Amino acid sequence: MRYSRTACLAWLASGGLSPADLTAVLEEEPDPVRLWEGCVSGGGMDLFPDSGRLRALLRKNSAEKYMDAWESLMERDGIRAMTMGDEAYPERLRPLPDAPALLFYQGDPGTLREGRTVSVVGSRSASARGLEATRKMTEALSEAGVRIISGLAYGIDAAAHTGCLKGGSPTVAVLGCGLDQNYPAENEPLRRSILAHGGAVISEYAPGEKPLGWHFPVRNRIISGLGDCLVLMEARIRSGSMTTVQHALNQGKDVFVYPGDPESVKYEGNRQLLREGAIYFTCAGDLMEDMRWLDKTRVVGQNSGGEEAEEPDLSPEEKKIWKAVEGEEQGFDELCARTGLSPAQLNATLSMLQIQGLVEALPGKRYRRTAN
Repeated sequence: MRYSRTACLAWLASGGLSPADLTAVLEEEPDPVRLWEGCVSGGGMDLFPDSGRLRALLRKNSAEKYMDAWESLMERDGIRAMTMGDEAYPERLRPLPDAPALLFYQGDPGTLREGRTVSVVGSRSASARGLEATRKMTEALSEAGVRIISGLAYGIDAAAHTGCLKGGSPTVAVLGCGLDQNYPAENEPLRRSILAHGGAVISEYAPGEKPLGWHFPVRNRIISGLGDCLVLMEARIRSGSMTTVQHALNQGKDVFVYPGDPESVKYEGNRQLLREGAIYFTCAGDLMEDMRWLDKTRVVGQNSGGEEAEEPDLSPEEKKIWKAVEGEEQGFDELCARTGLSPAQLNATLSMLQIQGLVEALPGKRYRRTAN
Protein backbone atom coordinates (compact mmCIF):
# COMPACT_ATOMS: atom_id res chain seq x y z
CA MET A 1 0.00 0.00 0.00
CA ARG A 2 1.22 3.51 -0.81
CA TYR A 3 0.70 6.21 1.82
CA SER A 4 0.50 10.00 1.45
CA ARG A 5 3.51 12.28 1.77
CA THR A 6 1.99 13.76 4.95
CA ALA A 7 1.62 10.35 6.63
CA CYS A 8 5.18 9.44 5.66
CA LEU A 9 6.43 12.69 7.19
CA ALA A 10 4.61 11.77 10.40
CA TRP A 11 6.41 8.40 10.31
CA LEU A 12 9.73 10.15 9.73
CA ALA A 13 9.16 12.58 12.61
CA SER A 14 8.30 9.71 14.95
CA GLY A 15 11.85 8.33 14.77
CA GLY A 16 13.29 10.84 17.22
CA LEU A 17 15.96 12.21 14.87
CA SER A 18 17.53 15.55 15.75
CA PRO A 19 16.64 18.48 13.46
CA ALA A 20 20.15 18.34 11.99
CA ASP A 21 19.97 14.59 11.27
CA LEU A 22 16.47 14.87 9.84
CA THR A 23 17.57 17.75 7.61
CA ALA A 24 20.52 15.70 6.37
CA VAL A 25 18.28 12.74 5.53
CA LEU A 26 15.81 14.92 3.61
CA GLU A 27 18.62 16.60 1.71
CA GLU A 28 19.77 13.18 0.48
CA GLU A 29 16.24 11.99 -0.26
CA PRO A 30 13.58 14.76 -0.25
CA ASP A 31 10.71 12.32 -0.88
CA PRO A 32 9.50 10.86 2.45
CA VAL A 33 7.40 8.27 0.59
CA ARG A 34 10.56 6.79 -0.92
CA LEU A 35 12.21 6.81 2.49
CA TRP A 36 9.28 4.86 3.93
CA GLU A 37 9.28 2.41 1.01
CA GLY A 38 13.00 1.82 1.48
CA CYS A 39 12.47 1.07 5.15
CA VAL A 40 9.61 -1.35 4.45
CA SER A 41 11.61 -3.15 1.77
CA GLY A 42 14.24 -4.05 4.32
CA GLY A 43 16.91 -1.77 2.92
CA GLY A 44 17.15 1.96 2.41
CA MET A 45 18.22 2.69 5.99
CA ASP A 46 21.76 3.73 5.13
CA LEU A 47 20.69 7.40 4.98
CA PHE A 48 19.77 7.35 8.66
CA PRO A 49 22.23 7.72 11.57
CA ASP A 50 23.89 4.45 12.52
CA SER A 51 21.82 3.88 15.63
CA GLY A 52 20.23 0.49 16.22
CA ARG A 53 17.57 1.96 18.50
CA LEU A 54 16.57 4.70 16.04
CA ARG A 55 16.44 2.38 13.05
CA ALA A 56 14.46 -0.20 15.03
CA LEU A 57 11.92 2.49 15.99
CA LEU A 58 11.52 3.62 12.39
CA ARG A 59 11.03 0.01 11.24
CA LYS A 60 8.42 -0.60 13.94
CA ASN A 61 6.54 2.61 13.12
CA SER A 62 6.54 1.85 9.40
CA ALA A 63 3.99 -0.94 9.95
CA GLU A 64 0.57 -0.57 8.34
CA LYS A 65 -1.29 -0.19 11.63
CA TYR A 66 0.72 2.93 12.50
CA MET A 67 0.64 4.35 8.99
CA ASP A 68 -3.11 3.78 8.71
CA ALA A 69 -3.59 5.56 12.05
CA TRP A 70 -1.56 8.60 10.93
CA GLU A 71 -3.33 8.73 7.58
CA SER A 72 -6.75 8.67 9.22
CA LEU A 73 -5.89 11.03 12.08
CA MET A 74 -4.31 13.68 9.86
CA GLU A 75 -7.20 13.62 7.44
CA ARG A 76 -9.69 13.87 10.31
CA ASP A 77 -7.98 16.85 11.96
CA GLY A 78 -6.89 18.68 8.80
CA ILE A 79 -3.20 18.32 9.65
CA ARG A 80 -0.73 18.97 6.86
CA ALA A 81 3.06 19.00 6.79
CA MET A 82 5.92 20.86 5.15
CA THR A 83 9.69 20.48 4.93
CA MET A 84 12.42 23.04 4.40
CA GLY A 85 12.23 22.21 0.70
CA ASP A 86 8.64 23.47 0.47
CA GLU A 87 7.79 27.02 -0.58
CA ALA A 88 5.39 27.32 2.39
CA TYR A 89 8.21 26.83 4.91
CA PRO A 90 8.70 30.04 7.00
CA GLU A 91 11.66 32.08 5.76
CA ARG A 92 12.36 33.36 9.29
CA LEU A 93 13.23 29.83 10.42
CA ARG A 94 15.56 28.86 7.58
CA PRO A 95 18.69 30.64 8.93
CA LEU A 96 18.47 29.02 12.38
CA PRO A 97 21.21 26.45 13.04
CA ASP A 98 18.62 24.23 14.72
CA ALA A 99 15.73 25.00 12.35
CA PRO A 100 13.00 22.33 12.40
CA ALA A 101 13.43 20.04 9.40
CA LEU A 102 9.66 19.68 9.08
CA LEU A 103 6.54 21.29 10.48
CA PHE A 104 3.00 20.01 10.92
CA TYR A 105 0.31 22.64 10.69
CA GLN A 106 -3.39 23.43 10.74
CA GLY A 107 -4.77 26.60 9.22
CA ASP A 108 -3.22 29.03 6.76
CA PRO A 109 0.53 28.51 6.20
CA GLY A 110 0.76 31.98 4.67
CA THR A 111 0.36 33.38 8.18
CA LEU A 112 3.82 31.99 8.96
CA ARG A 113 5.51 33.89 6.13
CA GLU A 114 3.78 37.22 5.65
CA GLY A 115 3.89 40.56 7.40
CA ARG A 116 5.38 41.86 10.64
CA THR A 117 5.43 39.49 13.58
CA VAL A 118 6.07 39.76 17.33
CA SER A 119 6.65 36.76 19.57
CA VAL A 120 5.10 37.16 23.03
CA VAL A 121 5.95 35.02 26.06
CA GLY A 122 5.30 35.06 29.78
CA SER A 123 4.09 33.21 32.84
CA ARG A 124 1.31 30.65 32.85
CA SER A 125 0.29 31.88 36.32
CA ALA A 126 0.38 35.55 35.35
CA SER A 127 -0.86 38.46 37.43
CA ALA A 128 -4.00 40.40 36.52
CA ARG A 129 -1.77 43.33 35.62
CA GLY A 130 0.33 41.23 33.26
CA LEU A 131 -2.68 39.70 31.54
CA GLU A 132 -4.38 43.05 30.99
CA ALA A 133 -1.19 44.68 29.71
CA THR A 134 -0.66 41.77 27.31
CA ARG A 135 -4.19 41.94 25.92
CA LYS A 136 -3.97 45.71 25.40
CA MET A 137 -0.55 45.59 23.78
CA THR A 138 -1.31 42.72 21.40
CA GLU A 139 -4.66 44.20 20.41
CA ALA A 140 -2.97 47.50 19.52
CA LEU A 141 -0.22 45.71 17.57
CA SER A 142 -2.81 43.61 15.78
CA GLU A 143 -4.80 46.71 14.81
CA ALA A 144 -1.58 47.97 13.20
CA GLY A 145 -1.32 44.75 11.17
CA VAL A 146 1.26 42.97 13.34
CA ARG A 147 0.79 39.22 13.82
CA ILE A 148 1.39 37.66 17.22
CA ILE A 149 3.30 34.41 17.79
CA SER A 150 2.90 32.56 21.08
CA GLY A 151 2.49 29.10 22.60
CA LEU A 152 -1.25 28.68 23.43
CA ALA A 153 -0.43 28.06 27.11
CA TYR A 154 -2.42 29.42 30.03
CA GLY A 155 -1.75 32.97 31.14
CA ILE A 156 0.29 35.35 28.99
CA ASP A 157 0.19 33.13 25.86
CA ALA A 158 -3.61 32.96 25.89
CA ALA A 159 -3.88 36.70 26.56
CA ALA A 160 -1.55 37.43 23.63
CA HIS A 161 -3.55 35.31 21.18
CA THR A 162 -6.82 36.79 22.47
CA GLY A 163 -5.62 40.37 22.09
CA CYS A 164 -4.40 39.69 18.55
CA LEU A 165 -7.73 38.18 17.54
CA LYS A 166 -9.57 41.17 18.97
CA GLY A 167 -7.36 43.50 16.94
CA GLY A 168 -8.23 41.70 13.72
CA SER A 169 -4.90 40.16 12.63
CA PRO A 170 -4.15 36.42 12.43
CA THR A 171 -2.15 34.81 15.21
CA VAL A 172 0.08 31.71 15.29
CA ALA A 173 0.27 29.14 18.11
CA VAL A 174 3.34 26.86 18.38
CA LEU A 175 2.68 23.64 20.30
CA GLY A 176 4.99 21.30 22.18
CA CYS A 177 3.03 18.18 21.19
CA GLY A 178 1.30 16.62 18.22
CA LEU A 179 -1.48 18.68 16.67
CA ASP A 180 -4.04 15.97 17.45
CA GLN A 181 -3.52 16.55 21.18
CA ASN A 182 -6.14 18.66 22.92
CA TYR A 183 -3.64 20.58 25.06
CA PRO A 184 -4.28 22.54 27.11
CA ALA A 185 -7.89 21.42 27.01
CA GLU A 186 -9.21 24.68 28.49
CA ASN A 187 -7.76 26.62 25.53
CA GLU A 188 -9.43 24.49 22.86
CA PRO A 189 -12.05 27.22 22.12
CA LEU A 190 -9.21 29.72 21.67
CA ARG A 191 -7.45 27.30 19.31
CA ARG A 192 -10.61 26.96 17.21
CA SER A 193 -10.92 30.75 17.09
CA ILE A 194 -7.30 31.10 15.92
CA LEU A 195 -8.01 28.74 13.01
CA ALA A 196 -11.38 30.31 12.23
CA HIS A 197 -9.79 33.76 11.88
CA GLY A 198 -7.05 32.94 9.39
CA GLY A 199 -4.32 31.92 11.84
CA ALA A 200 -2.29 28.74 12.18
CA VAL A 201 -1.34 26.14 14.79
CA ILE A 202 2.00 24.42 14.20
CA SER A 203 4.34 21.84 15.72
CA GLU A 204 7.49 19.96 14.77
CA TYR A 205 6.18 16.93 16.69
CA ALA A 206 4.33 14.17 14.88
CA PRO A 207 0.64 13.59 15.56
CA GLY A 208 0.34 11.30 18.55
CA GLU A 209 3.25 12.92 20.46
CA LYS A 210 2.20 13.76 24.01
CA PRO A 211 2.96 17.16 25.64
CA LEU A 212 6.10 15.97 27.41
CA GLY A 213 7.97 18.43 29.61
CA TRP A 214 11.19 18.45 27.59
CA HIS A 215 9.32 19.32 24.39
CA PHE A 216 8.53 22.87 25.47
CA PRO A 217 12.04 24.34 25.91
CA VAL A 218 12.87 22.89 22.48
CA ARG A 219 9.63 24.24 21.00
CA ASN A 220 10.48 27.75 22.29
CA ARG A 221 13.18 28.31 19.67
CA ILE A 222 10.42 28.21 17.03
CA ILE A 223 8.34 30.80 18.91
CA SER A 224 11.29 33.20 19.04
CA GLY A 225 12.40 32.32 15.52
CA LEU A 226 9.06 33.23 13.93
CA GLY A 227 9.05 36.74 15.42
CA ASP A 228 10.79 39.86 14.14
CA CYS A 229 11.43 40.50 17.83
CA LEU A 230 10.52 38.96 21.19
CA VAL A 231 8.43 40.48 23.99
CA LEU A 232 8.64 39.24 27.58
CA MET A 233 5.59 40.32 29.57
CA GLU A 234 6.04 38.60 32.94
CA ALA A 235 8.36 35.87 34.17
CA ARG A 236 10.33 34.54 37.10
CA ILE A 237 14.05 34.02 36.63
CA ARG A 238 13.73 30.24 36.38
CA SER A 239 11.02 29.76 33.78
CA GLY A 240 10.34 28.54 30.29
CA SER A 241 9.88 32.13 29.16
CA MET A 242 13.48 32.89 30.07
CA THR A 243 14.63 30.00 27.86
CA THR A 244 12.73 31.61 24.99
CA VAL A 245 14.54 34.88 25.70
CA GLN A 246 17.86 33.04 25.46
CA HIS A 247 16.80 31.49 22.14
CA ALA A 248 15.91 34.97 20.85
CA LEU A 249 19.26 36.41 21.92
CA ASN A 250 21.09 33.50 20.27
CA GLN A 251 19.10 34.19 17.10
CA GLY A 252 20.09 37.86 17.15
CA LYS A 253 16.56 39.10 17.91
CA ASP A 254 15.80 42.25 19.89
CA VAL A 255 14.19 41.49 23.25
CA PHE A 256 11.61 43.92 24.66
CA VAL A 257 10.75 43.66 28.35
CA TYR A 258 7.69 45.03 30.13
CA PRO A 259 8.68 46.55 33.51
CA GLY A 260 5.62 45.31 35.43
CA ASP A 261 5.34 45.58 39.19
CA PRO A 262 8.74 46.41 40.73
CA GLU A 263 7.72 44.77 44.02
CA SER A 264 6.35 41.50 42.62
CA VAL A 265 8.37 38.28 42.47
CA LYS A 266 6.40 37.45 39.31
CA TYR A 267 8.50 40.05 37.44
CA GLU A 268 11.93 39.07 38.76
CA GLY A 269 12.98 37.79 35.34
CA ASN A 270 11.90 41.10 33.78
CA ARG A 271 13.97 43.09 36.26
CA GLN A 272 17.05 40.98 35.64
CA LEU A 273 16.81 41.39 31.87
CA LEU A 274 16.30 45.14 32.13
CA ARG A 275 19.39 45.40 34.30
CA GLU A 276 21.28 43.46 31.62
CA GLY A 277 20.22 45.88 28.88
CA ALA A 278 16.98 44.53 27.41
CA ILE A 279 14.78 47.11 25.68
CA TYR A 280 12.35 48.78 28.08
CA PHE A 281 8.81 49.36 26.80
CA THR A 282 5.40 50.05 28.29
CA CYS A 283 3.00 49.92 25.34
CA ALA A 284 2.61 48.89 21.71
CA GLY A 285 3.58 52.38 20.56
CA ASP A 286 7.00 52.07 22.21
CA LEU A 287 7.64 48.77 20.43
CA MET A 288 6.37 50.03 17.06
CA GLU A 289 8.59 53.07 17.32
CA ASP A 290 11.70 51.16 18.35
CA MET A 291 11.16 48.66 15.53
CA ARG A 292 10.69 51.64 13.20
CA TRP A 293 7.28 50.47 12.13
CA LEU A 294 5.64 53.88 12.57
CA ASP A 295 5.23 56.39 9.76
CA LYS A 296 6.05 59.17 12.20
CA THR A 297 8.09 58.85 15.37
CA ARG A 298 6.54 59.92 18.65
CA VAL A 299 7.39 63.48 19.65
CA VAL A 300 8.03 64.04 23.34
CA GLY A 301 8.44 67.44 24.98
CA GLN A 302 8.25 69.36 21.70
CA ASN A 303 9.03 73.07 21.97
CA SER A 304 6.15 75.00 20.41
CA GLY A 305 7.98 78.32 20.18
CA GLY A 306 10.75 77.16 17.87
CA GLU A 307 13.54 78.19 20.24
CA GLU A 308 15.96 75.70 21.73
CA ALA A 309 14.41 73.60 24.52
CA GLU A 310 15.73 74.03 28.04
CA GLU A 311 18.02 71.35 29.36
CA PRO A 312 15.93 69.21 31.73
CA ASP A 313 16.62 69.04 35.45
CA LEU A 314 18.73 65.89 35.76
CA SER A 315 20.78 64.02 38.32
CA PRO A 316 24.58 63.92 37.81
CA GLU A 317 24.36 60.40 36.36
CA GLU A 318 21.48 61.37 34.05
CA LYS A 319 23.42 64.42 32.82
CA LYS A 320 26.36 62.21 31.83
CA ILE A 321 24.11 60.07 29.64
CA TRP A 322 22.17 63.08 28.32
CA LYS A 323 25.40 64.65 27.08
CA ALA A 324 26.74 61.37 25.72
CA VAL A 325 23.73 60.84 23.43
CA GLU A 326 23.69 64.41 22.13
CA GLY A 327 23.70 64.42 18.35
CA GLU A 328 23.91 60.71 17.65
CA GLU A 329 22.82 57.35 19.01
CA GLN A 330 25.19 55.37 21.23
CA GLY A 331 25.57 51.68 22.08
CA PHE A 332 25.39 50.40 25.64
CA ASP A 333 29.11 49.63 25.82
CA GLU A 334 29.95 53.03 24.35
CA LEU A 335 27.83 54.72 27.01
CA CYS A 336 29.60 52.74 29.74
CA ALA A 337 32.94 53.98 28.45
CA ARG A 338 31.88 57.60 27.90
CA THR A 339 30.02 58.07 31.18
CA GLY A 340 32.18 55.97 33.49
CA LEU A 341 29.04 54.39 34.96
CA SER A 342 28.92 50.71 35.82
CA PRO A 343 26.57 48.54 33.70
CA ALA A 344 24.10 48.34 36.63
CA GLN A 345 24.16 52.13 37.17
CA LEU A 346 23.81 52.74 33.46
CA ASN A 347 20.81 50.40 33.12
CA ALA A 348 19.02 51.97 36.07
CA THR A 349 19.69 55.53 34.89
CA LEU A 350 18.70 54.77 31.29
CA SER A 351 15.40 53.36 32.58
CA MET A 352 14.69 56.60 34.45
CA LEU A 353 15.50 58.69 31.36
CA GLN A 354 13.17 56.51 29.28
CA ILE A 355 10.38 56.85 31.83
CA GLN A 356 10.81 60.64 31.62
CA GLY A 357 10.58 60.45 27.83
CA LEU A 358 14.05 61.92 27.34
CA VAL A 359 15.94 58.95 25.93
CA GLU A 360 14.65 56.13 23.75
CA ALA A 361 15.99 52.61 23.31
CA LEU A 362 16.66 51.31 19.81
CA PRO A 363 17.13 47.75 18.56
CA GLY A 364 20.58 46.37 19.23
CA LYS A 365 20.91 47.97 22.69
CA ARG A 366 21.45 51.46 21.26
CA TYR A 367 20.09 54.69 22.67
CA ARG A 368 19.43 58.27 21.56
CA ARG A 369 17.69 61.40 22.75
CA THR A 370 13.96 61.40 22.10
CA ALA A 371 13.07 63.60 19.14
CA ASN A 372 11.98 67.11 20.09
